[in-house]
Amino acid sequence: MKGLKKIGILCLAAIVALPLRAQTADPQINYGFGGLVLNRDMLWASDFAELSRTHLFGTARAMGMGGAFTSLGADLTSMALNPAGLGMYRSSEFSFTPLVAVSHASTDGTATWQNNNKTRFAFANIGVALNVFESGSGALTSLTVGLGLNRIADFNTRYSFSSESLFDPAVGAFMPTIGDIFSQQLNSWGTRPNSSNQLLMPDLHPSVWPAALGYDGYMVDYFPDEQYNPWGVARIGGNASVLHSMDVVNSGSINEFDISLGGNINNIVYFGATLGIQSVYKRTAMTYQEEYGYFNTNGVAQTLNRETGEWSNLTQQLEMMNLYQRMTIDGSGVNLKLGVVVRPIAGLRLGAAFHTPTYYSLDYSYRAGITTRIVQTEDIINNGPIRGVEQGNDSPTATNEGPDSWSFTSPARLMFGASYTFGNFAIVSVDYERDWYNGIRMKDVPRYNDLSKEDYKAEFKHNFQATNSLRVGAEIKPLPFLALRVGGGFTDSMLKERDTYTYGVNTGMPVTYESSYLSAGLGLVLSRGVSLDIAYQNVSDKMNGYQLFFSQDYDTGDLKTWSGVYETSLTRHYIAMTLNFRF
Repeated sequence: MKGLKKIGILCLAAIVALPLRAQTADPQINYGFGGLVLNRDMLWASDFAELSRTHLFGTARAMGMGGAFTSLGADLTSMALNPAGLGMYRSSEFSFTPLVAVSHASTDGTATWQNNNKTRFAFANIGVALNVFESGSGALTSLTVGLGLNRIADFNTRYSFSSESLFDPAVGAFMPTIGDIFSQQLNSWGTRPNSSNQLLMPDLHPSVWPAALGYDGYMVDYFPDEQYNPWGVARIGGNASVLHSMDVVNSGSINEFDISLGGNINNIVYFGATLGIQSVYKRTAMTYQEEYGYFNTNGVAQTLNRETGEWSNLTQQLEMMNLYQRMTIDGSGVNLKLGVVVRPIAGLRLGAAFHTPTYYSLDYSYRAGITTRIVQTEDIINNGPIRGVEQGNDSPTATNEGPDSWSFTSPARLMFGASYTFGNFAIVSVDYERDWYNGIRMKDVPRYNDLSKEDYKAEFKHNFQATNSLRVGAEIKPLPFLALRVGGGFTDSMLKERDTYTYGVNTGMPVTYESSYLSAGLGLVLSRGVSLDIAYQNVSDKMNGYQLFFSQDYDTGDLKTWSGVYETSLTRHYIAMTLNFRF
């Protein structure tokens, strides 16, 4: 894995002063590790909560009215929201809705690194409603069968940024680098290289694969003379200023195939049920990079002797490291939706719907790779040609699938809606929804997972809560062939405390704690039985603060190494167009 070049570098390192940023002989400490870059080998409670946070798109008419369709019907969106709305069809309909999604991210107090925008084309909705029964007598007035495909979650986002930790010679404090985390992980796990100076990743827990890759990239080394903590950062000067760069690219979606039935009793009571079969795919490509500058010594990396307080030059120094990680979730889910709408008086509709928890079965895969670049310090001192040597390696792929896959149930959902129709001129609609995130439950975890089903249950119970969502929408028809629509919505936090995962080791991706959106649209009647709807929706998601990496003493709760806190906000723009055919 390493070859003769590795042996030569190690021999050279043994001749000079230890190229460590921190030379300590503290007793071994039991650390926990967290942050965006770490613990990617498994799924956490926050990952399942984020998978459960859906955003129904539906038709352009529903999107233009803010999705406030719990009590409204005769729209294909009803299958995924309140299937009782299918009972309002008195004819059949086919429609499809292409969607353009554009996301933009911003991270406070940072500079842009790669790209903060992502554009995606998809279908928000495609389906058919078939009016299969009509009766002019009897209580049952009509029955409608619906088949549809609805997008209920969109994961296509990207956020990327850089920030710098500047070394201050007057203070002398070491700037945080993920190399500190790597050495602490290897020390905490009691990891040792084999007789060939190798760390064989198939023999290691996947959570320390990035640390093992750091060894392959000469970022950390093993110093057997150290009694308690033989692993330490190498080739990064204690006087380093560290430029931290992060790029997170999320792709994928959750799409639901709906099989629905809706009925009409005397044009007063409407009922319905939907069997929802979901397809889940989410891929995250995460790149974390560090670059090292030594501005107080003309580019020369130095190490501090803590006993004498003197600085000395390193023989070799790291210019940069780049850690790439890829995580993929692939699976399916199933749920049942039940709904009813009542029209007590002309114009007024009251609706309610209940969505059972979705049972998800998920496969998960993880892999990582690292690249570093090393230069000779002598070349920098002598102003010679700088010939950086790249090092690195890739990990195997860790997979959770088959009997070792993940399965969980999402929150149950309860919705209420009220709407009023002012003849053929206007509609006003309001929805309220409650989702119980504290009721998420794990059904299966991989055999060798660090946490049990009971651990996850306790996490959801203690740190999560039910969310409240409000949706409003309105439609006016100034002309018989033209409809104008506006709407909006708001969902509050699923976390009891926003800082829960800012400083907690058991975390995945940052959690969306607040979401709001505004929408507008119009509808055009093109001919008898054919109409065109267009909608625009602006969605703002705020995520809790997070760190890139940190280590925490399990016994005292004190942080050992930390990157600082970052806050990222996402803004998404959706443009949808629905073409409807009624027959």
